[in-house]
Amino acid sequence: MNLCSALAAGILIFGMCEWMYYVTGTPFGIEPYSVQVYEYASAYGMFHWGFSAWAFYLVAGVAIGYLYWNKKIGDLRISALCSNLIGGDSKGKKAFRWVLDAIMVFCYFMAMMTTVGIGTPVMGELASSLLVIENSFALKIGIIIIFCLFFTLSTSKTIAKGMGRISDFNVWLAIAFFIFVLIVGDTSFILNNIVMAIGTNIREFVRMSFNSDAIAQTGFVQNWTIFYWAWYVALTFMCGLWIARTSYGRTFREITVANCIWAVLACWVTFGILGNYGMGQELFHGQNFSGVISEVGNNGVTLLVLQTMPLPKLCIFVFMILIFFNLATSATANGTALSMYTSKGLKADEEPNSWYKTFWCVLFMIIPVGILLLEHSVEGLNVLSTIQSLITISSLPVLVALVVLFWSFGKVLRKDISDGTIRQYVDKSKENKWGNG
Repeated sequence: MNLCSALAAGILIFGMCEWMYYVTGTPFGIEPYSVQVYEYASAYGMFHWGFSAWAFYLVAGVAIGYLYWNKKIGDLRISALCSNLIGGDSKGKKAFRWVLDAIMVFCYFMAMMTTVGIGTPVMGELASSLLVIENSFALKIGIIIIFCLFFTLSTSKTIAKGMGRISDFNVWLAIAFFIFVLIVGDTSFILNNIVMAIGTNIREFVRMSFNSDAIAQTGFVQNWTIFYWAWYVALTFMCGLWIARTSYGRTFREITVANCIWAVLACWVTFGILGNYGMGQELFHGQNFSGVISEVGNNGVTLLVLQTMPLPKLCIFVFMILIFFNLATSATANGTALSMYTSKGLKADEEPNSWYKTFWCVLFMIIPVGILLLEHSVEGLNVLSTIQSLITISSLPVLVALVVLFWSFGKVLRKDISDGTIRQYVDKSKENKWGNG
């Protein structure tokens, strides 16, 4: 559930086409279309969706979970979780708490605009090809309405039943599709390039992490790495809240392994198979995906890649279903997270009011509709660049709020370590694996 809710459709779409952007807009000033840039292009997607990305969510998830479950703080709002720092009845502190909560909700919506805004146009492109109809504005709106109705109805189920079933089906379908792509593609090249990309990540991790592009000023770092870090920062608190809520009874170690090992490996497999399939088609079979992506965008190039596979209609249908369920899973998780966040005094064994979840789910529909209206009314608008800029700006206030959260968590944790409270939690978890982590 954590994997599907955090990744949404982004991992599928960028996993397939992100390397194409790097072949022309190269990192480190490498010559476009060179052997070296293809090697980096395969590795950089894994880097952007790897350990650093999941570390953002992990720290927030552990902090929120510890404060909420172990310290029995009866509210999931950041203003309540940080009450040891910003508690009090003075007007200044009340105003500061209100601002922190408002920042989280507003900036989370900005971050969700990226996830939903990238996924729904691709579904429109695939549905247009599958149904042999024009990819019109009305078709895109229709898809969004169907999508919204689906995940709004899914909130009527409990988290375990609704989210669990969708996530399980989604994962198994994705695994079957990846195996199919691995078999029908250049299997040897895909496997070899996955190994090489992992090696490049290990060898170049520090360089990729600290590269600021100060001298070459190619714009690569600003357009991609900083965009991703800003996106993750904007999503951090709500994804951390979701991880904390679904990880009750787990230890720090179990949460860390799930989020920073298994989730990372899932991302690497996705980028390795989908991305290297397309790269193999370009290198060995005369395709030119990286040359046309600036013209047709993620939507068009995703369709072009799928059309090179055997049984293209079936592949398009399966990929569209995967995007749909990934978005539905993510939207349901996000609607639930926001419902928990805006519910006052929600107890640990309670779920948010169904009307709260429905409200937030319906509100999510406004985001892709607004993006489509912009794309439809402003000719030549680069939606991806616009979204990247908005995400970078919106992450700055969230970063301030996260500093307050981590400061509060660190203060509580140091106290519990010094007085032996943390040892009691550890001993209890050893006695019962479902005890507090």
